[in-house]
Amino acid sequence: MRKLNLSVKLIGGFLVMGLIVSLGGILGSLGISRMGDQLREVSEVHFPAVQSLGTLIECQKNIQRVKYSFLIPESFGDESAKGGLFKVLEEAWNQADKGWKCYEALPKTREEEDLWNNLKPAWEAWRKTNHEFVQFLKEGMRTEALALAAGKEKDAFSQAESLLLELSTLNLKFGEEAKKTGQAMAIQQKRVVLIGTAMGVMMALIFGLLFSRSFTRPVRRTIYNLSRTYSQFMASADEIASASHQLANGTSSQAGAVEKASSITEELATIVQRNSEDVQRLKQASDESAVVGFAAFELFRKAKKSTKEIKLSSEETSKIVKTIGEIAFQSNMLALSASVEAARTSEVGIGFSVVAEEVRNLGMRSTEAARNTTVLIEETYKLITKGDDLVKASLGSFIAYGEGSTPITGFTVTALDVAQKQALGIEQINTALGEISRTAQENAISARESASVAEQINVHAQNMARIVEELKRVAGDRG
Repeated sequence: MRKLNLSVKLIGGFLVMGLIVSLGGILGSLGISRMGDQLREVSEVHFPAVQSLGTLIECQKNIQRVKYSFLIPESFGDESAKGGLFKVLEEAWNQADKGWKCYEALPKTREEEDLWNNLKPAWEAWRKTNHEFVQFLKEGMRTEALALAAGKEKDAFSQAESLLLELSTLNLKFGEEAKKTGQAMAIQQKRVVLIGTAMGVMMALIFGLLFSRSFTRPVRRTIYNLSRTYSQFMASADEIASASHQLANGTSSQAGAVEKASSITEELATIVQRNSEDVQRLKQASDESAVVGFAAFELFRKAKKSTKEIKLSSEETSKIVKTIGEIAFQSNMLALSASVEAARTSEVGIGFSVVAEEVRNLGMRSTEAARNTTVLIEETYKLITKGDDLVKASLGSFIAYGEGSTPITGFTVTALDVAQKQALGIEQINTALGEISRTAQENAISARESASVAEQINVHAQNMARIVEELKRVAGDRG
């Protein structure tokens, strides 16, 4: 029985109790059925038979009394009294017919059937003589009626009365026997019920003790395990609730820190955005400066070319002026020679000498002018050479500036790219912080819900404790 589970034991226990109750019910039902048959026989056969026969006997006596009333001289001579007696007589016969039909329809034993068959002709004979008696009365034949009543009608009445009383006595006997049989059956059934009840109670007690021990042992083990379980359950629920509260508080603090970090990163994003804009403007200015520098470089290059051409032109001009000076000097010498020769000659030569003197003066002036022009050209050439040197130096500076500004332009491009990447990275950081903040808030909500669930679990555990106590009380465990 130890290997059977609790449901099988319960089903078995109730099945045994059901069999005991069913056995008692079957025995009781059989006894009640037998008593019912006996009572049905008494109530539906014997009692109606006795009642119907009693009605016939009573009606026969009433008819006999009315008959003797008719024979009283005072009644016979009073038509009104006779009319009342006729009505009484008719009603008595009607009642007798009803009782006759009722008894005739009932089942009968062989003995009753024999008496009934003997009663029917005797009753009809008496009924016929009584009818003749009534006819004599209606015709006013009192003497004939009296003679019939004292003779033939009286004999028929006595025979019918005797058989009717015998039949009634027989039915009373049957009724008494049925009564005794029913009482005996009731006593027997009572004994059976008492014995069956006692046996059922004893068997119920025996099986109850067996099944009680079989039930309570696993129930007590279950109660013990449940007690340990709900204690651990409550302790775990308290730990979960405490951890959930701590997690909720920590998550709330984390969410606050994340919000602060998010505001800081937003400010940093603003600064980086401004730096990116400044770098963008710096790049734009650097690009514009490079364009201007390249334009200035081109102008200086053209100026260098022009100064070089001017220098070459000045050299050519200086050569030309030197040539002019040499020509003027030669003209001066020729004019001087011509003047000397003209002075030696005649007066015509004097005029020519004057002309030669003028030519010599012009030559000297041309020489002086060429000399001055040469000086100016040399000064100009020096200035042009100095300007060319300055243009060369400026052009070299611009080349150095261009070579130095090119990395700066690259740096500005790199700085702009870095600033944009920083802005994108900070934006991603802000997004990540937003996700972290949202996750932290959700974790805080989940932690609070977990704490609430843990508290509910604790409440359920307390309810389980009460249920376990109730099981202890039901199982009779006082430990």
